[in-house]
Amino acid sequence: MYLIRGDYVSKELNEILKIEDELGYLFEDKELINDNEAKKIGDKLLSLLKKLNNDELLYLLDNVIYIHQVVDITRFFKKYKINKKEIKENNAFKEVFKKLNLFVERVREISLSEEEYMFICSKCSVDDTAKYLLKNMSNEDIMELSNETGDWNYKLFLFENLKA
Repeated sequence: MYLIRGDYVSKELNEILKIEDELGYLFEDKELINDNEAKKIGDKLLSLLKKLNNDELLYLLDNVIYIHQVVDITRFFKKYKINKKEIKENNAFKEVFKKLNLFVERVREISLSEEEYMFICSKCSVDDTAKYLLKNMSNEDIMELSNETGDWNYKLFLFENLKA
């Protein structure tokens, strides 16, 4: 059983990691597989990848080699989910915004290129989520966020969201 950040992985991710190991043996030993076997592996991967959450997909992007040669993992990212009702009830806009930023930072670190980074962010609708959170955040919270960074471009981005 594999661990991600101290948590046990889903059975789907565990299966995908086993397939990664199998593919490694096939590629490294330069074993030829027939089209039927290749299709079977590809179909199984596709059905498993559809069930993964974004964190698990990021883990794969960062930790697998051979699956990248079989399927484009970035296709399976989903919209970044937030519970608007719970956030509003707990006035947790700033905290959720910080989590969103951590997610975006992880995407940037793991992405192979700027295009891949932009594609994943687009698939996850991070801009729309950030706009919603900032629109509902108090000016005090926005100012606190701006005081936590030395990046002037980020400060200016935050300042654009201050309410009159």
